[in-house]
Amino acid sequence: MITRRPCPVCILLAVVCLVCFGAAVAETPFGWRVGTAAWCFNQFSFYEAIDKTASIGMGNIEAFEGQRVMPGAEIKLDTALTDEVISQIRVKLDQSTVKLTSIYIHDIPGDEAACRRIFEFARKLGVAFIVSEPAPEALDVIERCCNEYNINLAIHNHPKGSSRYWNPEEVARVCQGRGPRIGACGDTGHWLRSGLKPADAFRILGKRLLAVHLKDLNVAAMDAHDVPWGQGCGELELALRTLRELRITPALFAVEYESEMDNNLPRVEECGKWFAQTLETLAAEANHEDPLFAGWASIDITPPKPAALVGQFHKRISTGVLDPLTATALALETRGPNDIKEQAVLVSCDLVSIEKRITDRVRGTIKAQLPDLDPGKIIINATHTHDGPGLRDETFKGRYDVSQDAGVMTASEYGNFFVQQVTQAVVEAWQNRSPAGMSWALGSAAVGINRRAQYFNGTALMYGDTSREDFAGFEGSADTGVQLLFFWKPDKTLTGMIVNIACPSQETESLSQFSADFWHETRQELKQRHGEGIFIFPQCAAAGDISPHRMFRKAAEEAMLARKGISRRQEIANRITHAVDDVLPTALNDIKFALAFKHLLIDVDLPEIQPPREPFYETDSVHPVRFHALRIGDIAMATNPFEFFLDYGLRIQARTRAILTFPVQLCDAASGYLPTAEAIKGGGYSADKFIVSPEGGQILVNETVEVLNSLWP
Repeated sequence: MITRRPCPVCILLAVVCLVCFGAAVAETPFGWRVGTAAWCFNQFSFYEAIDKTASIGMGNIEAFEGQRVMPGAEIKLDTALTDEVISQIRVKLDQSTVKLTSIYIHDIPGDEAACRRIFEFARKLGVAFIVSEPAPEALDVIERCCNEYNINLAIHNHPKGSSRYWNPEEVARVCQGRGPRIGACGDTGHWLRSGLKPADAFRILGKRLLAVHLKDLNVAAMDAHDVPWGQGCGELELALRTLRELRITPALFAVEYESEMDNNLPRVEECGKWFAQTLETLAAEANHEDPLFAGWASIDITPPKPAALVGQFHKRISTGVLDPLTATALALETRGPNDIKEQAVLVSCDLVSIEKRITDRVRGTIKAQLPDLDPGKIIINATHTHDGPGLRDETFKGRYDVSQDAGVMTASEYGNFFVQQVTQAVVEAWQNRSPAGMSWALGSAAVGINRRAQYFNGTALMYGDTSREDFAGFEGSADTGVQLLFFWKPDKTLTGMIVNIACPSQETESLSQFSADFWHETRQELKQRHGEGIFIFPQCAAAGDISPHRMFRKAAEEAMLARKGISRRQEIANRITHAVDDVLPTALNDIKFALAFKHLLIDVDLPEIQPPREPFYETDSVHPVRFHALRIGDIAMATNPFEFFLDYGLRIQARTRAILTFPVQLCDAASGYLPTAEAIKGGGYSADKFIVSPEGGQILVNETVEVLNSLWP
């Protein structure tokens, strides 16, 4: 049976037009908004400019200082306006469903009183930013006002010879070292008159670009005139693609059409339609789906002889193997037209952490063996078992020194073995790629709990006594979500699954034997139910303050385990497996064999608050912090190298556009704890075990959300 549906491109274009122009629609592709600059209509009053903007369906406008407010009156839009007139302006905007985003005020003086008058005026108007060309000497005062009034400054450029800011390099220079509220309003027409290409200027300004006066000219010359967007020499589609590539979201793309000023509304409308069509094209490209190929491999990474077990503060030499340590590799690739490919190889390891130097060695070895794989796209995460070996002698500086222990493998010897084994797993997974499908599901299982007990005096202790009279609760949240990605053969045979939970694998963390902790029982149970040939890929989500240890109701928990005749680790495995079984049938009905796949590597500098302290840190893993951002169909995934406290992960998940977001901690490096402000306030365990502040944690949250959201239109 054939069911007819409306043309999807037509639907998308209609939606794009609405979201670009309509003030009532909150979300737009890439967060981009288009509107008019009232300067287009400088022969008319501001009220008439609002009406013209609304008449063509645009929902945003930028005012300019000095325009007549309304027909038949000489009142000008400036700081002398009374509160009554400002209120009337805001009513007019509301009635017209047009949002006043900003105002152009040519000069903001460095005199504090005069500067404050301007910012107070802007605050009353309700604008988000001021477009201006102030002297650099005034920026200290202006920035203080920006921060106090929560209003941004966007430095505007006029052409060469009439503005000190004609070159974006000068704008970038005066912005250097300043906070994020100081940036640029790039005028593409004036750049063209100055011999500059808009795309190049956008690259120079980067994230300092706060707004755009988008113009196209008939020629790149001083005496050029405006033409509708896309019809001139400005290469505006390339410029927008550049912004998309740089993941920049200006607050407004303003149409400032400076030709045919007595009747340019049809041309302004043409610009808006071109913008909507171009945005539709870019959105379709971002959502482009290509065939998926996946390959699995796993390998034993248990040391072949005794070694020191890391994760506790005392030396433990292994006496045997309780259960094997495993590295599981998943190779993913999409193959699009014109040989366009995207790649990722995920590796999960039963270790306490992964060190950056070891990750780099794996990538270097892979580069020589697999020339068609970008080694930077390899991601290695740890499950955080406390019953595995270390990777480098230098990391712990003698804490686990085994140089005098005969027959014991050193950490560096194990590191060599680990690199060899993981390299083999990556090569096998990559060579095993074949057509595949993917589906997602969300289950629930109570595994981890916040391990920091909080007391009425505001202090907190890791594994603190909850029977104390002053026990107030737990410092942070818990997350029962079991986030799942299933991978399938074309005949819908299950090949493996990613299991993402917010809990490290440290239920039995003080053993004298090698152990994968509860992931061993979880693998056994899932394989028993779904086939010995399937692969289980564990991920620990943000869980720096989470543990599987029971913090209360201990007697009841023990009694229930005795009744069932199972261990605590088996109980955890059963809970995870039940969660998988509960939702697996729903995932079978939603398999995608072609999907949108994007993988970005992002470096971000985070502020340190103290020198690194061993044994938790590698000093070269903090500056900069590298994280991976992936879009796999409807799913987002973001890594970090920290024991990332849970609340940061919740903030990321709550703010992304993806239907599910998989945070993955302890990836590619070991950068220690990253606690919340609440944890630092509570003191105790975390106070001397971190180098990145909660401010840095929130910077990482914001950067992660911004990058992930850029992968969705």
